[in-house]
Amino acid sequence: MSLRFRITLLTAVLIAFTSTIIGFATYITVSSVQLDQVDATLKASLANVDISPGGLANDFRAAEREQRAKRDNLPRPVAFAGVNFRGVITEVRLSGLPQDPDPFPTIPASVMTSGLKKIVSFVDPETTESYRLASRSLPRGGTVIALTSLFDYQNSLNSIAWRTVVIVLFSTLGGAIIAWFTVRRSFRPVNKMVRTAGEIAAGATNQRMPDGTPGTELGVLSDSMNSMVDSLTLSMKQLEQSENRLRTFVSDASHEIRTPLTVIRGYIELLVSSEGNLPQSRSDLEVRALSRINSESLRLERLVTSLLALDLAETSRTSPEEFSLTSLINDSFGDLAQLSQRPVELDLQDVSMTGTEGGWAQLLANLAQNVSRYTPTDAPVAVRLKHTDKGGESWFTLTVDDGGPGIPIHNREMIFDRFTRLDQARDSSTGGFGLGMSIIKSVVVAHQGELALDDSPLGGLRVEISAPTRPRQP
Repeated sequence: MSLRFRITLLTAVLIAFTSTIIGFATYITVSSVQLDQVDATLKASLANVDISPGGLANDFRAAEREQRAKRDNLPRPVAFAGVNFRGVITEVRLSGLPQDPDPFPTIPASVMTSGLKKIVSFVDPETTESYRLASRSLPRGGTVIALTSLFDYQNSLNSIAWRTVVIVLFSTLGGAIIAWFTVRRSFRPVNKMVRTAGEIAAGATNQRMPDGTPGTELGVLSDSMNSMVDSLTLSMKQLEQSENRLRTFVSDASHEIRTPLTVIRGYIELLVSSEGNLPQSRSDLEVRALSRINSESLRLERLVTSLLALDLAETSRTSPEEFSLTSLINDSFGDLAQLSQRPVELDLQDVSMTGTEGGWAQLLANLAQNVSRYTPTDAPVAVRLKHTDKGGESWFTLTVDDGGPGIPIHNREMIFDRFTRLDQARDSSTGGFGLGMSIIKSVVVAHQGELALDDSPLGGLRVEISAPTRPRQP
């Protein structure tokens, strides 16, 4: 059973219930009002009856009024009778037309014994017709009664009852039809949402739910669904990007690893297959082969070490600890000044931070190594470390300037990708594996920091790193 049908059915039931209650209340009210009118007629008739000492039947004025009524030929709704102290009923005037009066009903004995002191209803046991009876005591004893038929009263109530039933039925049917079309129209946005959801499930992630009326439940549902679809679409894009990066990483890593393995395998095969017919002696060949095997093994070791450092920086599996960032900078760039004999200017404030000390040591070693590899030996280097404040939190800013060739603006984003070398002629034996900047960025991101590349006042590249001294727990 659809929701539209259930809402329509519920509406019809409510209309029927409400209409029935209103109809029943109307029936009871009309019944009471009409019965009060009948009682008022009986009381007024008793009040106007002329009661004389000689008795009602022999009253000349009553007879004269009866004759006039006959001449007027008017129907009389009320019948009168007298009851003496023995309970004998004497008909005085019948109801109906004077020339064709209605028969006087048979009054049950129970009404005669107990009902003459109040207005009562009774049923004629012979004709089963209902009557209403009122009485009035006579001054010298006895009682005069007035009664009228309830035939018209009951017909009127029956007519009201049937009309009420018809009105309830038509009201229910009409309300159900109106409710059906109203609900059907109101559910059009829901139908559009269902179709759109089906299209999104089929792969059309560019589709969005139709906007509902603001402030309504459908409007809130539409906004929530669109937010959910946006979130899912973003997650799918991120997952796709992660898969692409993983495939690229596997491809690049395989290429980097395959080269030294090929060299190692080649020299091993050369050692195994040589029979002394080579121009150099056996010992010279072994020394050369072992030297190449050793150098390529070191390359593999550096590659694996770099990959492990990158994985450690991205996952942050080590526990955070407090350490002196200033001391790490002094160690890395102090070694650079001593080993390369290049001018290195250090302007360092005392900064202690909480984080992964090994990650920051690797970051600083990579920065110093990049300066050593890619800048001339006489290129100046300036390293500055200072405290900063950001949003009420304690941060630091590390700036490394060099006088080298720098990095073109259009290459500054791609330099953070793994295995990226800007100089395609440079291989891992003369340069690095293209993982240094990836490791630097991963360490900064893991510590909720920011990394930017810019032109240096010294003519080369500026690397600016900002991070909180105490990163918030994720």
